[in-house]
Amino acid sequence: MLDHILKFMTLGTIIVGVTAIYTALHTNNRRLGADIFLRYSERISDLRRRLPTAAFHDEGAGGAIEMTPDERRIVHEVIFSIFELKVHGFVPPGIWKIREPDIERVLSLPVFQQELAVVQGRFAKHPRFAAWLDQIGQAKA
Repeated sequence: MLDHILKFMTLGTIIVGVTAIYTALHTNNRRLGADIFLRYSERISDLRRRLPTAAFHDEGAGGAIEMTPDERRIVHEVIFSIFELKVHGFVPPGIWKIREPDIERVLSLPVFQQELAVVQGRFAKHPRFAAWLDQIGQAKA
């Protein structure tokens, strides 16, 4: 009888330990996803602040928009950061939904559309990036 009680206590301890480990891993994954999201969001926001305010207006959609090489590099960095954040799955979908409307609005601005076309030609052989760019183009249409 004592043997059964000891086996039951051992089994109970193992179950409690496994549950605690699972809970800790699940919580850690959520925290890590949130931390990655916040750091990428901060990086994207910092880059966006370095662009002139004219880049965030819908005017100029008819022709090419003039940008300095530094502004063009910033736009490309924003595009690549959004790609990494979205496509590589660093962030759980629930967290992604928080900023998705803002990100879609930014990517639909003429400055970003112009540079998305440039980037698309340069990275045509990168299947995941090309598919993501196609998805953005379809969502815009």
